[in-house]
Amino acid sequence: MSYLVLARKWRPQRFAEVVGQRHVSQTLTNALQSDRLSHAYLFAGPRGVGKTSMARILAKALNCEQQPATEPCNTCAACKAITDSHCLDVLEIDGASNRGIDDVRQLREGVKYAPSSVRTKVYIIDEVHMLTTDAFNALLKTLEEPPRHVYFVLATTEPLKVPPTILSRCQRHDFGRLTVGELAENLRRIVTAEEIAIDEEALRLLARKADGSVRDSLTLLDQVAATGSGPFDAARVQELLGLTGSGLLFALSAAVTAGDGAGALGALQRAYREGVNLQELADELVGHFRQLLLLAFDHDLDELLETTPEERAQLAAQAKGVRAADALRWLRILLDVASTMRRSAHGRVHLEVALVEMAALPRAADLATVLDHLRRTGTTAAGVATAGVESGATGVVDRERPAGSAAGAPPAVAVRAPAPDGVREAATGATPPRAVALGTDEADRLLRGWGLVLERVRKERAFLGSCLHASQPLGIEAGRLLVELDDANGFKREQVEKPANRRFLLQMMAEAYEQQIGLRLVEPTAVAANEMSPAPSAPPSASSSPAPSAPPSASSSPAPSAPPSTTTSPAPAAASASPPGAATTPPEARTPGSEQSPEPPAGRDRVREIADLVDGDIVGPAY
Repeated sequence: MSYLVLARKWRPQRFAEVVGQRHVSQTLTNALQSDRLSHAYLFAGPRGVGKTSMARILAKALNCEQQPATEPCNTCAACKAITDSHCLDVLEIDGASNRGIDDVRQLREGVKYAPSSVRTKVYIIDEVHMLTTDAFNALLKTLEEPPRHVYFVLATTEPLKVPPTILSRCQRHDFGRLTVGELAENLRRIVTAEEIAIDEEALRLLARKADGSVRDSLTLLDQVAATGSGPFDAARVQELLGLTGSGLLFALSAAVTAGDGAGALGALQRAYREGVNLQELADELVGHFRQLLLLAFDHDLDELLETTPEERAQLAAQAKGVRAADALRWLRILLDVASTMRRSAHGRVHLEVALVEMAALPRAADLATVLDHLRRTGTTAAGVATAGVESGATGVVDRERPAGSAAGAPPAVAVRAPAPDGVREAATGATPPRAVALGTDEADRLLRGWGLVLERVRKERAFLGSCLHASQPLGIEAGRLLVELDDANGFKREQVEKPANRRFLLQMMAEAYEQQIGLRLVEPTAVAANEMSPAPSAPPSASSSPAPSAPPSASSSPAPSAPPSTTTSPAPAAASASPPGAATTPPEARTPGSEQSPEPPAGRDRVREIADLVDGDIVGPAY
């Protein structure tokens, strides 16, 4: 007899022999024992995980001569005939080649006749999703109400392509991929019986390459065994099959995490000369960095890793020096390059660029950590930072040298933290908002990052770049970057706040600052007014009208506010002509000549306020 490949020789013949599908075999065994079998089953799952084998075992259990049988005996004439594919009443139909309505009509004619040699007829249709729509419709009635002696088992790798009308008539069982450990254990059992000398590392390499498929793992083992006598180690198996070993994956990831781009390129060059398939290497790197991401995010997620205990220990040691944000960025780069390499003739170049980019990326800075550092810095230097700080615009960077600092010392940058709502509306004499001292390094980081944002915006969206030409960052407030925008008539702000432009700008900021950060636009006139004018002593009464204020100057000092009274002070004609309840701009926020300019509608300001709070996109006619 000719040689029988391992995938056929070691095909399971009993429910207990099916590897990794205990939930399905247990359900079918209980159904046979209680005589509650369905007339139609749908077995769905990836390739090589036991769908057709399970269907054959079910057919043998139904027709075994030793009844009742929850497991086939594999010794009677019926079991032997089904095992050897000689039974005329157990029909295996290829759905890909018998997919038309005429084939289904022929099946319907055969269903009418009683079985000739066994008790029941079993129709096993592989790749059932390949049937045409007309064929599926012709099968509906027979599948729903078959004769008592007929059972259907439909197998498919793509259950989403099976019509819902077919699915509703079948009892569905989903077959899952096997883990690396389950596949390695199955291979170990087979090589022991076949007397193939191969080490554990080589078996794990075959199991990882099989991607959860028992048949693929046995096919790879067959290919290795066909090259000659052993022993086979991991290096030889890798050379024979062109596979990627775990040593190469750890070498590349170690170079990336250490920022050693040259080391990563050297490891890739050695792998290329050894004949490693670079597309497969990219796919393996995706899986490797996924495991690094899981461990960097939470060490308790090691149960999700499909690795051996030794590799798990190596991954845990490597993940200690990796932050989840960095691993996430590396994984996104690898996902993009793995997809790009499939469509490009320059796969090696794409992978080299990806490795260099991953190694050269600066480490991500956590915004919460930065803010906590600023708070702690402000606590220690509060006496220095509060010099010259007035209540008003929150999050504004003060670039003046604090009083009492040394002549040669670098100027500190004060970031005014937001005051509580009660403080903002308190009477004169309330404690000013706390200031946080920001060193020159943090200030340079803000300016440098904003410069990168403007450079990218000018290249990709020139008009939006022109609107931000005179803008500059002021500080950080509640996770949002405050940007001063010189906008006299509100046109620039409208362009920046458009949903598409805002999303684009937030994306550029995330890349420049290497973290997700929000955006809030601040008008320079409001900042200057808040710094030079005190807070009002009390809110004006409903009957009073605000008096026009003179332009602020450095020599003028604010007059104390008089308590509100029912007597109204003279007001300009424009103010008296406004309808009751109309929104007016406080005197502190007005610029010279603003009394004659039309006020923006109150609804528009409210929409902008909401947009600042949620840091999102607001779409509507008022925006």
